[in-house]
Amino acid sequence: MTSTTTELPALAVTQAAAADPDDVEYPEGHWVAQSVSHGDAVGQATTALRHLFRDRVDVLVAMELVVYYKHGDNKAKLQPDVQVVFGVEDGDRSSFKIWEEGKPPDFVLEVASPSTAEKDAWHKAREYARIGVREYWRLDPEGSLQGTALEGYVASGSSYEPVEPVGGRLRSGVLGLDLRSERQGRGAVLVFSDPRTGEEFDGSVESAERRRRIAEERARAAEERVRALEERFGIATARPSPPERDL
Repeated sequence: MTSTTTELPALAVTQAAAADPDDVEYPEGHWVAQSVSHGDAVGQATTALRHLFRDRVDVLVAMELVVYYKHGDNKAKLQPDVQVVFGVEDGDRSSFKIWEEGKPPDFVLEVASPSTAEKDAWHKAREYARIGVREYWRLDPEGSLQGTALEGYVASGSSYEPVEPVGGRLRSGVLGLDLRSERQGRGAVLVFSDPRTGEEFDGSVESAERRRRIAEERARAAEERVRALEERFGIATARPSPPERDL
């Protein structure tokens, strides 16, 4: 795979030529899924990442949130399918303004469609590199729009370089997770896994149900081990005495 070289000039949170940048409006974005498989992939990836970072109040996971990167210029914007930002408040917002948040997104995922694949590969890649996005990933749910179903790129100096496989998998250094694509029903979706435990999650209802069953099975197994120890060593679980009754 050849690398996507994108020069990274000094960013871009600059003042545009406007009388008063604070008076400029920054409207929220509008999004329509390009296909059923495109919508499935975007929605499931967002659900999976929100679940995986559910205990972090300093991580924002957003779907189709507009990123404005020039104060005073509401035309200077990008709308990633999915973005992850570390070190910011995980709160509601109608747009993401880099000059207010203090940083650009750390991780961006674009899901390819016939109408956006070329723009994602060239124009958006250059723009993401220019504003300082550390990792840029592309998923092809249809399997015919790019060389491989999943491609990852990491900022290296003044260019993006392809993420190299580790143990046969692509690893996001930003997320600390392994990523792979998997064909499910109407198209490919993104599957995330923890390299420490091997546990996988793809954001689907089936995946959530599977995790719930595993948690219940582990809880039952723990209860059985406790009961076995109690029986083996004659340990009775302490039970509170009933309250004394007034005579």
